[in-house]
Amino acid sequence: MLKSIDRIEKALLGQILLRKGLILKAELEQALREQINSKKKLGEILLEQNLISSSELDRVLNEQNMMLGKILLQENLISPDQLEHALSEQTSSNTRLGELLVEKNIISPQQLEQILEKQYWQKNGFWLIS
Repeated sequence: MLKSIDRIEKALLGQILLRKGLILKAELEQALREQINSKKKLGEILLEQNLISSSELDRVLNEQNMMLGKILLQENLISPDQLEHALSEQTSSNTRLGELLVEKNIISPQQLEQILEKQYWQKNGFWLIS
């Protein structure tokens, strides 16, 4: 039975919860088995089984969906006004937000690279938000 579970691509949410030590591998495997039978969302199952709290689930889901602009604000690399202006310009120019901010000399290419790396790792559950 475990081999069939191992073949199933584990949901990113499950991987993140494992990496953060919020659930055990056996708990994830059991929840994934139940998910196959019930068609419920993984988070829903983990909540029902009291394996994680709703605040833990919310926090992990927020980290998983962290937007570039939000990270730039958290790191105090841009102001809310700069972000708002760049986002409105982005819609008309069809340029990526990070590229636009670099073009306008609001952030450096190195800062963009660091923030994109942080965004990648956060989405994959390896980076803790302070």
